[in-house]
Amino acid sequence: MDLEEKYAIGLGVLSIVLWGASFVLGKSIASAPPRVIRTVLPVVALLTLASFAVFVLIARTNVKG
Repeated sequence: MDLEEKYAIGLGVLSIVLWGASFVLGKSIASAPPRVIRTVLPVVALLTLASFAVFVLIARTNVKG
């Protein structure tokens, strides 16, 4: 297994972890007031985007070709 395949597997694992965390977060704020939900969801979306961006940046700098 080469480095590129390892990063692809890592990205899949990251996706599953983020999916599980979003499920738990959704269950925990399901009964929260709409104002809380409108505040939390954009922040979580930005953190998710940032985590994917950092992962891709790291992968692109380490995988040549």
